[in-house]
Amino acid sequence: MKTIVGFLSRSHGFNVLATLGKMDQFKFLKIYTHKLNPKSQDLNRKIRDDYVLFVNECKKLSIPLVAIDSKDANILDCPESDYIIEVSWRYIIPSEIVKKSKIGTFGVHRGKLPNYAGPEPIKQALENNEKEIILSAHYLEPKIDSGDVISMIKYNLKNIPPKDFEKQIQEIRDEITPLFSKIVLDTLEILDDKK
Repeated sequence: MKTIVGFLSRSHGFNVLATLGKMDQFKFLKIYTHKLNPKSQDLNRKIRDDYVLFVNECKKLSIPLVAIDSKDANILDCPESDYIIEVSWRYIIPSEIVKKSKIGTFGVHRGKLPNYAGPEPIKQALENNEKEIILSAHYLEPKIDSGDVISMIKYNLKNIPPKDFEKQIQEIRDEITPLFSKIVLDTLEILDDKK
């Protein structure tokens, strides 16, 4: 059984938790998530809608859950594990944490790397008239979205008439959510074969 520490947030991260949490070959040792909305979206920093999903799933699977809502939070108790997986995480994961994985530490980005590194990769792709969204699994490095790409999955965009741009971005985010567990599983297999 391979052990995992997850830095998971949003529906994409929950998809990974819910999928891998049911599989006998993986055991989550700890999950870190965000409890509060980011300041950029909510000045009052209310509790995220998806936080309760993380609480309930971690309770059901007996996985310790820790909320991190500051880039200055000190992650002292991160256990060593075979893998560390990051999905929709707001902050750079410190190098001393990255080193705690025995096989590999990687993140999943909802854009083609290095082309669409950083925030809002779907928006960037749409603005550039891309015909597909590419999810990229990459090694974690001290600079955001800068690690070598391990695997990618393509999602073909539908030919739909232009509409509310922000609504279209959210629809695409929702549609690609199931691909996050797929790319994580593909990446785990690649890394396991390399060891």
